[in-house]
Amino acid sequence: MDADPVVPVHTALGSVGSRADLAGENPEPADPGDVLLRALRMATSMLGAAAVVHLIRYVIAAVNRSTPIPMWLDLLSGAAVLVFGVFAFVAMLVALVAFVRWLLPARAAAYRAADRRDPRPARVVLALAAVPLANVVGVPLLLSEAALCGDAPAPAIGRIKHLGTAWAIVNLVALIAVCYRIGSWFSDSVQVSANALALVTFSLAVSAVFAHWVGPRLVTVLTGPVGSSASGRRLVAA
Repeated sequence: MDADPVVPVHTALGSVGSRADLAGENPEPADPGDVLLRALRMATSMLGAAAVVHLIRYVIAAVNRSTPIPMWLDLLSGAAVLVFGVFAFVAMLVALVAFVRWLLPARAAAYRAADRRDPRPARVVLALAAVPLANVVGVPLLLSEAALCGDAPAPAIGRIKHLGTAWAIVNLVALIAVCYRIGSWFSDSVQVSANALALVTFSLAVSAVFAHWVGPRLVTVLTGPVGSSASGRRLVAA
């Protein structure tokens, strides 16, 4: 009986290394829906943390009206508000970018499934989806257009209306909080400053709840209710 051929060790290792190199050179692209969910979870955490820090700052300011507090505590709470506010802002930007990167292929897949081309240029979609306040109207519009490409758009349109209403409420609360906060900078009233801080705290909490709530509903808004994430991913990858 002939002996089994012997494969040199260096040849075998080289073959394994080549396959690993090829796998590394062509990684599987991340699913936009999964990326969006992770970004929204990060935004939820950062917004929630910022809300807690602002609440602590509000309590400290309230106590300071009747009882002097140490200078270091005042400085520390003020710095924490600034730092966590920046973190929350960056997290919201990351979530916005992830949303746009999900929306573009989702719209393209919806129109492709209907044998049509997206009539809106990418720059218009970007403007409607990414510009603050404009996206309060732009996002529901863009999602509704994609939903109308399907055979039975009514359920998707209903889900989009719910998301759009919640999104409008979040933006309204944030706009009121920002305007009041800016107005408090020009006021010498301690009560006005305290009210502004309370409004910002409330706005951050509302935004955190929205980011947590909207994630699983957004990625399936065109394809089905929460729990139909698999179909949502097939739509984007089609």
